[in-house]
Amino acid sequence: MRMIKGCLVMLIICVPIITNAAAFQSGTSYFISSSTGEDSNGGTIEFPYKTLQKISSISLQPDDTVYFLRGDRFDGHFVVNGSGTEAMPIVITAYGEGEKPILSGEAGATGGGDYQEAIYVLNHDNMIFDGLEIQNERKVSRVGIDSVDAYGIYILNNGKEILRNFVFRNMTFRNVYAIKEMNDPDDFNGLEVAAVRIESAKNKVPGEEKNIQDVLMEDCYFTNLQRLGVHMKHFGGNTGIGNDSINRNMNLVFRNNSFLNTGGTCILPTNTYNCLIEHNVFDHPGASTDPRMPGRGSSVWTWRCHNTVIQYNQCLHIRGYLDSHGIHIDHSNVNTFVQYNYMEDCEGGFVEILGGNLNAVYRFNISVNDGWRNNPNWINSNHTLWINEKTGESVHYCDSTYIYNNTIVSNNAYSTAIDIDGKNTYIFNNIFYAINGSNIGGKQVAIEDQGTEFFLSNNLYFGAIADQFKNMDASPVYGFPYFLNEYQGEAQGFQLQFPSPVLSTGIAKRGPVLPGAGYGIFKDIPSFPETDFFGNPVDMSGAEGLPNIGACNDKGGLYIDENNASSHLHKGCFIYPNPVDTSLFIELQSLEIESVDIRIVDMQGRTLQVFQNLKAVDKELFSFDLKPEIRDGIYFVIADAGAEKLSARFILDRN
Repeated sequence: MRMIKGCLVMLIICVPIITNAAAFQSGTSYFISSSTGEDSNGGTIEFPYKTLQKISSISLQPDDTVYFLRGDRFDGHFVVNGSGTEAMPIVITAYGEGEKPILSGEAGATGGGDYQEAIYVLNHDNMIFDGLEIQNERKVSRVGIDSVDAYGIYILNNGKEILRNFVFRNMTFRNVYAIKEMNDPDDFNGLEVAAVRIESAKNKVPGEEKNIQDVLMEDCYFTNLQRLGVHMKHFGGNTGIGNDSINRNMNLVFRNNSFLNTGGTCILPTNTYNCLIEHNVFDHPGASTDPRMPGRGSSVWTWRCHNTVIQYNQCLHIRGYLDSHGIHIDHSNVNTFVQYNYMEDCEGGFVEILGGNLNAVYRFNISVNDGWRNNPNWINSNHTLWINEKTGESVHYCDSTYIYNNTIVSNNAYSTAIDIDGKNTYIFNNIFYAINGSNIGGKQVAIEDQGTEFFLSNNLYFGAIADQFKNMDASPVYGFPYFLNEYQGEAQGFQLQFPSPVLSTGIAKRGPVLPGAGYGIFKDIPSFPETDFFGNPVDMSGAEGLPNIGACNDKGGLYIDENNASSHLHKGCFIYPNPVDTSLFIELQSLEIESVDIRIVDMQGRTLQVFQNLKAVDKELFSFDLKPEIRDGIYFVIADAGAEKLSARFILDRN
C-alpha cells in the first residue's frame, strides 16, 4: 500500500548521522563489544569495554559518543549517566559492520531477573540514539520491578528542571513484553508496556516545574510489541502549580517511522503540548500475533493533549474488540487535527472522538472499508462516525467538532453505526459511498445536539446510507462520485473523474485555526488547509470558488500518480442514445484502443453486468445490449481501458 505524501520538511535538531568510528566528535569516544571486549580495557576501538554495567558506571560529558559493535548482543541494563548540551549532545550509536547491535534488557549471566528497561535515562538530556536495536522480553521477575512493566528505552524526568533534546534515528524496537500475561480484557488498562517511554513526574512544588521538551523520532522501526510503540506521559500538576504547557511534555515530532504488529497503539501521547505525527506507517495495531498482546489499539490515541497534528500517515488493518479506529481522539484533548491520512481495514471504524474534546478535526482523509467489527457484547462498537459524551463515568460533551472533506468508502458487506452526542458539530463536504452490501449507518443512527448547532450539509451520498442521516443534510448531493478506480488498492484510485457531481459543489467553510501554525514544529503547516489529500490547491474561504466534496479538490482531469507526477485524464466518455432502451453505444474519444472492459453499475454501486475484452465496432465506438432483467432507472457505465478509467451516467427507459 502506498500513498501520496506532502513535502513538509521539518527539523528540530541538525546533527550528523554517526555510523562508524571514523566520524569522531571532539568529546571522548567509548567503544563496547560483548564479543571481543573486556571491562578492564580502556574502551578504545582497539581495546573496547565488554558490558553495559561498565559503560553505565562512566560519567558521560557533552560531546561524548558511545559506540556498540554491530553484530553483538548486550544483555543487561544501560543506565545513561550524564547529559550533553544542545550544541554538543551525547551520541549513542554503533560501529563496525553487520546487523545493528542489540541491547536486550535481559539479566543474562548477571542474574537477578530481567530489567524494567534496556536503556534508562533519569534526569539527563541532550542525547541522540542512532542505529541500535532495542529489545526487552522480560521472562524472569526482578525484585522491586512490577511484573506488568517493560520498556525498551525509558526516559524519566522526576527532578526539578526541564529536560530537552532527545533524538531517535534509525532505531529498531522489537520483542518488548512484560512478564504478566493478558488473562482478561480488563488487564488492558493497567498495561503500559512500551518500546519507548517518555515520562515526567507530577509538578508539585512552585519553581520546580518540569517536563520533557524537543523530541524527534524519525526513520525507526517497531515490531512485535506487547502493547505500545511510543508512550509520552506527563502526570500533570497539583492545583495552582504550572500551566497547560509545563504540565505536559512539549514539542514532540514523530516522522517516517514504521510500526508492524503492536498489541496496542503505535503512538500514545498523554498530556502533550505541541505534537506532530506525520508520514508514518501503522500496520496492524491491536495485533494478536502473540497471546501476551491485549489485541486492542488504534494507530494513534491521544489523551489530554493540546495542539496535536496527525497527518500523512497510513493506518492499515487496525484490530481490536473495542476502540481500534484508524486514529482515535480520546478524552479531553484541545486542538486535534487529523488530516491527510489514508485509513484502510480498521476494525473499529473511521472517526472516534470521546468525551471532553474541544476543536477535534478530521479533514481530507480517505477511509476505505473501516468499521466492520461485529462484537456481540457491544452491538454498536463499529462506527463510521462516533462522537461520545463521556469521560469515564462523567458527562463531558465534545464542543466544536469538524468532520469535513473526507472520502469514506465501504464496498464490503457490513453495516456501521453513526453515534453523535456533542455540542456544535459540523459535518460537511464528505463523500459517503457504500456499495456491495455495505450500509453506512445501517446499525444505528443516534444524534444529539444538546441544543447547539448541528450542521450537516453538502455531503455526497451514493449507495446504502441510512435515510435518517441523509435526511438531516441541509443540502445533500446524490450521484456516482466517478472515482478514478476504487479497486486500485491505493489512495490514488480515489481521485475524481469528470463529470463527478462533487466538483465545486462543496461549501466554503473553515474549521478552527491551528495554534502555532508557521512556528516551531508547525512551521511548515498553514493555519488552514491549502491543499487536498493529493496536493491539489484548495481554498476553504471560497475566495477562489467553491471546493469539491471529498478529499480530492481537482476539478476533473488531473491525475496524481504514486510518484507525485501528474497527467491529464480523458474526459471523452459519451453514451448515446441517452435515455436508452436496450442497445447502448459508448464512444471513448482519443483513446485509440481496440478493446475495453465494461461494467454496468446501479445507484447502489452493485455491478449488474460485465463485458470483458469488448471489441470496438468502429474506431472509438463500442456497443452492447443490456440484460432484459435490468429495470428502468439510472445507471453508470464504467470503462476500464488499461491505464484509463472512464465512466458516464445513462438513463434506461424501455417504455
